[in-house]
Amino acid sequence: MKKIPQIMFKPHLDPGEEVLQVFHRHPFIMLPSLGRILFFTFLVPLFILYLFPQFWIFLLLWMGIGLIRVVYVLFNWYHDALLVTNVSLLKTYWNGFFDRSSSRLEYPMIEGISYAIQGFRRTIFNYGHVHINRSGGSSVLDLPDAINPPKVERMVLSYQENFVSDQSMKDSETLKGLLVEMIRHHNKNNPQPEKPQNASQKNVRGKNPQPPKK
Repeated sequence: MKKIPQIMFKPHLDPGEEVLQVFHRHPFIMLPSLGRILFFTFLVPLFILYLFPQFWIFLLLWMGIGLIRVVYVLFNWYHDALLVTNVSLLKTYWNGFFDRSSSRLEYPMIEGISYAIQGFRRTIFNYGHVHINRSGGSSVLDLPDAINPPKVERMVLSYQENFVSDQSMKDSETLKGLLVEMIRHHNKNNPQPEKPQNASQKNVRGKNPQPPKK
């Protein structure tokens, strides 16, 4: 399943970046638009076709335009999402087949995340507004009408914690490697001189030991 978001959101991703999770707006937000399209471009043409069969070509074109509008609404819903990747958060926007954009927020820059569920319908079906803050208090990423906002909050914080922890371990290993390399370089360029032996030790070692007298 992760291959589909990887392909659909590829224009927004950097080389080597992987999509780990996608959060969408609730499908309820599409119902008014889809309801109007289905009624005026499918049900009404079918009724007219029943009354005036000779206009089938015109009605078929009308329904084809309606199908394109349905695809547009579905694409708009799918691409208006919050992506959790292996390097950052990414909010994508889709305003048409040739109009798309995105906003990025690195994990270390996330200061906090909050959500609000207001209204009867949002409370019953558990969707609401998710608000993510950048360090310094400025708001950066928002996902209105997000599905299950508490889950979004928990998972974003979990991914942030895992990323920061892994990054700290990598930085620690890198620092250790640099220190080891510096010590080796120092020892190579500054060899330690050999310690001279004491003269008494040399004399003792130079003399042949006398056998004990009986």
